[in-house]
Amino acid sequence: MKQFFKFFTASCLGVFAAIAMISLVGMLLISMASSKDTTVASNSILKLDLSRIIPEKSGNVKTDPFNMDATEAIGLRDLRRTIQNAAEDSNIEGILLTHKDVSLGQATIKSIVDELNKFKESGKWIYSYGDYYGQSAYFVNSTADSIFLNPNGMVDVKGYATMIPFFKEGMDKLGVKFDIFYAGNFKSATEPFRRTNMSEPNKLQTRTFLDGMLDVFQEQVTIARGFDVATLDAIMNDYKGINGKSALQANLVDELLFWDDLQDILRKKLDIKENGKIEFIDLEEYKSKITLKEEGPRNNRVAIVYAEGNVGYGADEKGSISDKKYMKIFEKIRADKKIKAVVLRVNSGGGSALTSDIIHKEIAHLKADGIPVVSSFGDYAASGGYYIAANSDTIVSMPNTLTGSIGVFSMLPNAQKLATEKLGVNFDTVRTHQHAITMSPYLDMSPDQKAMVQSETDAVYDQFLTIVSNGRGMTIEETHEIAQGRVWTGMAGKEIGLVDVIGDLDDAIKIAGDMAGLDKWKIKEYPSIKKEWYEDLIKGLNKGSSTRALIPNDDLSRTLIKDYSELKSILDMEGPQCRIPYLYKFN
Repeated sequence: MKQFFKFFTASCLGVFAAIAMISLVGMLLISMASSKDTTVASNSILKLDLSRIIPEKSGNVKTDPFNMDATEAIGLRDLRRTIQNAAEDSNIEGILLTHKDVSLGQATIKSIVDELNKFKESGKWIYSYGDYYGQSAYFVNSTADSIFLNPNGMVDVKGYATMIPFFKEGMDKLGVKFDIFYAGNFKSATEPFRRTNMSEPNKLQTRTFLDGMLDVFQEQVTIARGFDVATLDAIMNDYKGINGKSALQANLVDELLFWDDLQDILRKKLDIKENGKIEFIDLEEYKSKITLKEEGPRNNRVAIVYAEGNVGYGADEKGSISDKKYMKIFEKIRADKKIKAVVLRVNSGGGSALTSDIIHKEIAHLKADGIPVVSSFGDYAASGGYYIAANSDTIVSMPNTLTGSIGVFSMLPNAQKLATEKLGVNFDTVRTHQHAITMSPYLDMSPDQKAMVQSETDAVYDQFLTIVSNGRGMTIEETHEIAQGRVWTGMAGKEIGLVDVIGDLDDAIKIAGDMAGLDKWKIKEYPSIKKEWYEDLIKGLNKGSSTRALIPNDDLSRTLIKDYSELKSILDMEGPQCRIPYLYKFN
């Protein structure tokens, strides 16, 4: 027995020693990972490649924590603040834009364009180089003092359009139909499942907001390149950017040259000897070397609540909006006496009507506590995204935000024909009450059940109209006139009363601070992005190796992931939906 206790004690001590050693090594590695090299070489060029996902808040995207090559996805506000820092950094001489494609929303692009134009006011320069330029990339790169293009490249500037797939005939062949209920003549989210083409109201709203998007694009490009609108229209209509020579003749670019030639130009610009090293620093590395401090008094805070992604019920993942997560956020804000105002930053096409209403009520609680609430719109603030913001004291939108879409739909799949005629599977029922089995994907809905769902859909729409009417000081009739599921740009939204101010997030923050009577304030951001304990450990183990973005940077992978996420959110729908018809692609 003594021998047993001897070996048992030795084993325990060994386990404790191992744990202590692992903990010590872990702390050392975390310490190594957290140590930051703040040295930026003099005469550096900030190399900006925007062919990446840029969330509203840094790190607020779904990630793989065990990806040892991962870096944080930089959010829009931090990206803009990093550019602001570069404008004041004596070690940064200028910016080189190197992206050829940009898969970002139009309002996000406009925010970055505005920041780059401000950067040039510091007296520093911006150059751009690409093997070719997509239209959204050219939108950003038009801010450059000089635009350089590979001689074999092109500038894909040809106007705005959208192409929508319709699934009805395919679903009919498979034996799947959808029972669809909607409120609003423009609520076209269900059209791909009930039509084979776009309805006239849908074509009208799409044409209108495409023209609005074009106006914002043309305003930037004509000023930057010295065109008038008629000239730019002709360039786009005749597709003058189809090759490098034609793009140069049309003044879309300044010079055709190869990368090596550009480096020679940069060396002369920086007064570097022939074949000398050019100090490039990319966005992630530069951000890692600086500190983006939130200045201001700790007792006076303005909270930014980022509401980005699909509005869902019960979910609690990054880059999504859920009742559970956001109720906790607003409870924390109301309990924090240092927070004097709130900015709700919305970038969402909507989703669950139930969750949208819960968050709307939370905004009402904040206002009841005397806390002013200002909403700021990103790429989308539509349907459920508008619902949650409708009761704000002030709504600030970018001119090319897609907003409105005040309407409701419910959509239920019916695969009875697929099961019985295609697969030979039959269903029979025994029930105690008439509606004991309802909304089954394998049974037809009865007329009574269809009437109930349509009635519920109409009731949610009426509630939506009431929410907007109360929040915007309109009558129900006035709201219905501009609602019916119709999508508007932010600029048009201001004209019809859905928006108060055209501006960006910084404008919204200032308005919120002024409403709270503050001269200075400190920013507090929500949701907090928590790191698991092993993330720093993994980064420590991997310190010194090359890094890559948390999500793929190639166009095909990004498109497939985005399309899959959009489809999955549709398949996961439960209950009435306040959702924009589509997430439009404009590149």
